[in-house]
Amino acid sequence: MRPIIIGFGLLILCLLILFRIGEVNFIKGDVRLEVIVAVAALIFFFVGLYFNYHAQKKAANTPGTPPAATQATGPSIDYEQIKKTGLTQREHEVLVKMVEGLSNQEIAAALFLSESTIKTHVSNILLKLDAKRRTQAIQHAKQLKIVA
Repeated sequence: MRPIIIGFGLLILCLLILFRIGEVNFIKGDVRLEVIVAVAALIFFFVGLYFNYHAQKKAANTPGTPPAATQATGPSIDYEQIKKTGLTQREHEVLVKMVEGLSNQEIAAALFLSESTIKTHVSNILLKLDAKRRTQAIQHAKQLKIVA
């Protein structure tokens, strides 16, 4: 979060400097207003490309992505087996967080859900994987290759 805030702060600072230089040159008559607006638009364009690139890179590492995207980055997940077990995409995301060793509260914070919603998802996962405990569910999921 901190790099994003610093990045936007620097962007705003650069734009303020650009506009100040443009204002001085515009008053002198050296630069037209269209040039100043075009430079500002280019800056926003490249900053948007930068943030889009990083957002797509982060999205490629999240669960629920298509198999073609995950095969290049890590072990394959059997998406057909996920469908056979009846897990929803959100339940699969919760299951992946369970495999990472997160508690219900940590999973809720990571997925921006309430803790009671996570408890419901965990209960559904246990039922669908025919497990009594989280550890059994994780072990069964790894055997079915629905988690890495």
